[in-house]
Amino acid sequence: MDDMRIDPAVFGAHGTALHVLKRLCEKGVEAVVAGGAVRDCLQGRVARELDIATEASAPEIEALFKGHRVQRVGRSFPLVLVDGVEVATFRGEGLVADLLRRDLTINAMAWSPVSHRIIDPVGGAVDLKARVVRFTGDADARIDEDPLRLLRAARFVAELSGTMAEASLDAMTRRADEIGGVDPHRLHHEILKAMAAKTPSLFFETLRAGEGLFYLFPEMLKSVGHDGGPHHDETVWAHMMMATNAISHKFPLLRLAMALHDVAKPRCADMGKSGIRFIGHEKEGALLVARSLEGLGFSHRQCTFVSNSVRHHMRRIDADTTPKAVRRILKALDESGLSWRDWMRCVIADGKANKKRRGGYTLSEIRLMVRAVYTEMSPQNPGAFSLAQLAITGSDLIDRGGIPQGPQVGRILRTLLEMVMDTPELNERELLLKEAAKLAKKER
Repeated sequence: MDDMRIDPAVFGAHGTALHVLKRLCEKGVEAVVAGGAVRDCLQGRVARELDIATEASAPEIEALFKGHRVQRVGRSFPLVLVDGVEVATFRGEGLVADLLRRDLTINAMAWSPVSHRIIDPVGGAVDLKARVVRFTGDADARIDEDPLRLLRAARFVAELSGTMAEASLDAMTRRADEIGGVDPHRLHHEILKAMAAKTPSLFFETLRAGEGLFYLFPEMLKSVGHDGGPHHDETVWAHMMMATNAISHKFPLLRLAMALHDVAKPRCADMGKSGIRFIGHEKEGALLVARSLEGLGFSHRQCTFVSNSVRHHMRRIDADTTPKAVRRILKALDESGLSWRDWMRCVIADGKANKKRRGGYTLSEIRLMVRAVYTEMSPQNPGAFSLAQLAITGSDLIDRGGIPQGPQVGRILRTLLEMVMDTPELNERELLLKEAAKLAKKER
């Protein structure tokens, strides 16, 4: 793959970066586009951003761009932002030395704006074509520089739908325990990137093969080879991996939820007379997931979203589900801050990840679920599954019902909601005021 070239026109969307690059070259300074943009172009993808590497030092860069927005950042190596574009000084003696210190061969390529040629000293283009992820040069040295690269390598396997080079996987296995020393917020960031990859299950599969999964989600390892139960022909691990891939890349947190949704099955497994059961695994799983994600630097909102997705993944709507049961599901989702659409994405993915079902839910089954939800959420439907949908408010109870402000107002509203859940026709203001008066009288 000698003499590879990239037409500069493919970088046309990055006008500011190209202007910075041009100015550096006009001043006689060696400068190239390095890393991800070259990789993206060789994959036929639009480059997300252009990172510039140059022989110029940080002070020289600042001097060349006086009058521009210039900010020096980066702790481990010199990095300057010029009008928002990253310009990094070569690490080592020259461009090749810099590329030899980059994390992976597929990221150790550069593009010259002068010759339009790709500089590829370690065979990154060959690895990219073969979808092989390999540490650049001495794998241990690359890991020494930043142990987060263990996760980055697994993430790129997922992005390429590829494999890890054998020697690099061996290095990951030797150094896996160093994942435990990486800042949790950096781990969080890398995990979310992996969940937006082409084949997210390969992130977990690679870390498992390289013995790094233990330092992120140790409970997942118990699912490997574990009986999936009478409704599955695949193991718990295989089911969770299939379910992860069944969610769109647009929903990385939902992908993570599906990767973990049955994580508590092994600890909840019970051998009954009719075979293995996993009673309460969704509730136990929600607790496990919340604790795990909190320790990995996820925000409270993210932890709650993923754990609640796990908690509710067993809820179902089918032809036998009554309108009242549908309202109960919607009420539970509302109280958890989970949209019915996200819940249904999980349900559909769970169904797809089942060899026994051979494709999961049919289109007619999915339409039935959606229709049942729409019916209960319709403005023409008098019912309610949240306090906000009641035809009465706390102020009504105080102003019209004569109920003093305090905890009693909330208790009565919740009781009224339960009544409306059972009998939607009760959701009229005057009727609810009468019921509220009766409840208040009982509490005296």
